[in-house]
Parts: sequence; C-alpha cells; structure tokens
Amino acid sequence: MRFMIWIVLFLVTSLSLPAYASLNIAVASNFKITAQQIAEQFTQETNIAVTISSASTATLYQQILHGAPFDIYLSADQKHVNLLKEKHKVGDNEAFIYAQGRLAFWQPDALQTPTAQDFIDYTGRLAIANPKFAPYGIAAQQALGFADKWEAANLIQGNNINQTFQFVESKNVPAGLVSYAALIQKNQANYFLIPVSWHQALIQSGIIVTTKNQQQAKQFVNFLLSKQAQQQIQKQGYQ
Repeated sequence: MRFMIWIVLFLVTSLSLPAYASLNIAVASNFKITAQQIAEQFTQETNIAVTISSASTATLYQQILHGAPFDIYLSADQKHVNLLKEKHKVGDNEAFIYAQGRLAFWQPDALQTPTAQDFIDYTGRLAIANPKFAPYGIAAQQALGFADKWEAANLIQGNNINQTFQFVESKNVPAGLVSYAALIQKNQANYFLIPVSWHQALIQSGIIVTTKNQQQAKQFVNFLLSKQAQQQIQKQGYQ
C-alpha cells in the first residue's frame, strides 16, 4: 500500500514539474567567456538551460553545414552568417550584430607599454590566429600588412584566437596579436591596441539556426541584445 502511495505521489510530482527547453549555442572562441556569463544569467532568469560550444568561426560554420544541432550561431564576423543564409541553413531568421571586437599587440614581458612603433619594430616570434579559420586572424594579417610586416613575420598560428592567447600566456611565444577582450577579462597589461583603420572591422554577427526551439532562441537573442547584456559586453572589451 505504501509503495502504491509513493508511486502515485511520484507521478503527480513529475507531472507537475515544468519541462524546460535547452539551447545549444555555437560561439566564436573570442566570445566564449562572455557568452558563458550571459548564458548563466539567462538561465537564472528563464530556467532555460544553455550549452555553449566554442571553436573558430569557420569550424563552427562547417559543423552547422554538416548538420550540427545548434540553435544559435554567434560568429566573429558577418561573412559566415551571410554564407549560412545563402545556403538556406537558417530559414527566414534575420542576422543581428551583438558585438564589435578589437585586436591588440600583446607583449607581456615588455619593460614598458608597447607603442605602435614597438609593434612595427618587433621581429620575434608572433602568435596570431590562423586567417583561414578565424576573423581575428584575418585582422591580424591585415594589420601586419599595413605595417609592412606580413611577409617577414615569424608567425605561430593558433586554430582560434583563444589558442593564440594561450601561446603567449604560457610564455611559449613572447608576443601575439590577440583579442582585446581577453586582455581585459584576465587583467593583462603591456599591450598596444591596434587602430581599427589597420584592418577590417571585427563586427560580430549572429543568427538563429534552429527550427524547433524558435521561441527559446528568440528569448536568448533578446536577452543578449538587451541594454543590460550589451553594457556587460562593452565592459569586457567590446564596442
């Protein structure tokens, strides 16, 4: 009898629990930490669980093309979002801009804060993100070209901008062109902020990919674009 009562109570309790959807979000590596923080705040407010998957923009793009079950794609550029639209992978969903990144020359062991001339004169090993996979790598290539350093540069290329940062942070490479946001988030010094006129703007665009979790995905996008979240994004090194 007690067993039957327990079963009835279990079923009643289970049926009364709300079934919350979950979201899978593909995030360009430079925005991973910020996305995780915003996702935690979103989950606290909505009880919608969020899983963040981070890699280079091009890698995530290829995964979506091959059917990876992402609900939202947060790219580090506009190009790959537009390509998904051209390939009819995102339905009628519209793209949105959620941040603009900055590139910085970081030399942690420099005796003083590096200047533009220090960057131009630098001849040692330099970590950058691979331009084939990462928009920050393309920006790095353009900045080096602007300074007439691309052909002669001694480059160590990371698969994404986070790996590039790790090369320098671990002291394996003495300097790098890294995400300004990573420097702000980790309270680093000894960097020169590359002028935006030296490379293409790092406008970071996103789009809803899913067809089944549209309502929850739109909730997250609205949260991401809210004044509160945008102020948080700016404090972490984005425009």
